[in-house]
Amino acid sequence: MVDTNLLPDNISLEKFRQLLDRYDSFIESISSSKEVKPGQKTLLELDRFRYHDAVSLFHPGDSKRPMTLDDVKTLVDWKLRHGKFRPTLMKLVSENDEEPVKFMIEEAVKRYRADSNAPKALGIIAKLRGIGPATGSLLLSVHEPKDVIFFSDEAFNWLCHDGQNSSIKYTAKEYEELNAAAQALAKRLGVDVVDIEKVAYVLMKEEPSETKPTNGKTAATPDVKPAQAGSSKKRKSKISGDSTDTTLLRRSKRGKAT
Repeated sequence: MVDTNLLPDNISLEKFRQLLDRYDSFIESISSSKEVKPGQKTLLELDRFRYHDAVSLFHPGDSKRPMTLDDVKTLVDWKLRHGKFRPTLMKLVSENDEEPVKFMIEEAVKRYRADSNAPKALGIIAKLRGIGPATGSLLLSVHEPKDVIFFSDEAFNWLCHDGQNSSIKYTAKEYEELNAAAQALAKRLGVDVVDIEKVAYVLMKEEPSETKPTNGKTAATPDVKPAQAGSSKKRKSKISGDSTDTTLLRRSKRGKAT
């Protein structure tokens, strides 16, 4: 459970920045603790693509090219390694054809840039196979990192559930709740929502002792320890999803879109 001083309504800009500064070293710690198969990218490499390379490629006003299916698969790989592993998601996403992927994402980005309505834009991306509000928000976020928050478990639980783990359905309605909370915090502190996402990850993933304030200040963390993040044990998992693809939900034991 997150200390009350670090909840969204209470966190100060100073503490927010201290937590944000810990993100990179925390990801390095998690990445170094995970085994990778030959030819597989490390979590750290995927993280750099998600927060640096992809943003540079698809930055608003300076997009280098349309997002391709390979780009989407790389971001999905990051999502699965950065958060909960969902065994069938990559297979579902890989079944999309290249041209519809480019078209739907471009249309969603155009829609967002026309009216700044992220939930409506996600409705377009969600027409792709295996793409629900969570993955769709990730694809939109790399195009609009300052304003569109990725629907991660950590961000939702910190911003919408007082830092406590909850049962998330990954619905459009939940994303609207998350988006509103992220916008409110971004406005209060004067920060980008992509940084809110990182701070939420640190707060929800680190051991409690790492983020507990001491005498009103955030405790120093010379040796950051990921909480269960480095475990290589296999565990049962399923794809939780939204109601945008009811045909997929009815037909498949393989999983649901997120």
